[in-house]
Amino acid sequence: MPPDAAILSLQQTNPTCLSPPWHLDENSGSNLSIKDTLLTVSQRETGGQTAQDRFDYQTAWGLSRLMDLHSSGSNYAVAFEFHDDVVTLDDADEPTKAIFYQVKTKRSGSWSIAQFTNRTGPAETKKSSYAGKMFDNFTRLGPAVEKLVLVSNLPFPEVTELHEEKCFTTIDDKKIAKFASSLAIEAANFSPSEHIGLFHFIFSDLNLSNYEATIIGRVAEFLDVEIGSHIPPKPFALMLNDYCRRRSKSSGDLISFEQLKISKFVTREDMMGWLSRTQDQHQRRPEWIVVATDLDLPFPEKRKIARAWLDYETMIRARTNTATMIFTQRLQDIIHKAVDNATNNISLIDLVISEIRPIVYEWNPGSDDAFVKAAILYELQR
Repeated sequence: MPPDAAILSLQQTNPTCLSPPWHLDENSGSNLSIKDTLLTVSQRETGGQTAQDRFDYQTAWGLSRLMDLHSSGSNYAVAFEFHDDVVTLDDADEPTKAIFYQVKTKRSGSWSIAQFTNRTGPAETKKSSYAGKMFDNFTRLGPAVEKLVLVSNLPFPEVTELHEEKCFTTIDDKKIAKFASSLAIEAANFSPSEHIGLFHFIFSDLNLSNYEATIIGRVAEFLDVEIGSHIPPKPFALMLNDYCRRRSKSSGDLISFEQLKISKFVTREDMMGWLSRTQDQHQRRPEWIVVATDLDLPFPEKRKIARAWLDYETMIRARTNTATMIFTQRLQDIIHKAVDNATNNISLIDLVISEIRPIVYEWNPGSDDAFVKAAILYELQR
């Protein structure tokens, strides 16, 4: 059907945002479950993930969305820089649909249909438009896609000027015709009557000039509800930031959805674990005597580790900063993954020390192996 005819049909039916299943391109994963699709369909080429020790706007918005999903009680899974800037699954264990968020910031002005569908470069090698890149997720992933959402700090007047989410089906007839015609030229499988309902816009309430302070405030409110106001929000927020960044940069051969979830996604289970451990760290003090009874080592070595335990505890309590929170979280992640394969404290140390040693050396240069072992045993008890 020609674009104009399809648009007329769309207008006559006065659709709201549509629901899957959508019309599928023959190259999309139409016969695959969402688990198989996300595991097997390659990502687009990207410019590479950034590595910073502070929030960028994209991550800050993603963390805000993560906290909203957690507060809603859903069994969510959220990925950063996986097929798109932020991806959410409706269920972490048995997902049926995914939402893809493209987060774009602007210093001034606003968005327009023309800008959203604009393609730069020579005619024969034109680059994809923002809309085209977003629709490519549907082309490649098919029925896995529930929504394609543009998120920005500035408004899109043709869609909405309020801080809200709005579907493109609410755009007036002439403007939606312009959008549909442009995208139909760029994407051969785009059908206005079937695919316009995929597109949404969110005018974010995170301001570009102070979004870091805003997200710290939201983390404080989140912690107050979940575990109490006694937890300092900034270290926890930056620990989440670091964890999500490491997930975004994670790569390797993955052969199951469970491996993919562990490698790339942040889930409700992950968040519950972080909240629980954060609470414990502010309430419990690990005791050496509990560890010592299961530490079958020669007396001199055991004595060295006992002294190192006290040194480590003193340093941990003195360095109550973001770097320390990130450091201890990294150790705990490694330790808790290895616990099921250990038979006692000695075997646990043997399993993880080669991975943990360089992390400890980076945090506390000059550490010896007694200090590394003490750190492992201390974090095991937290």
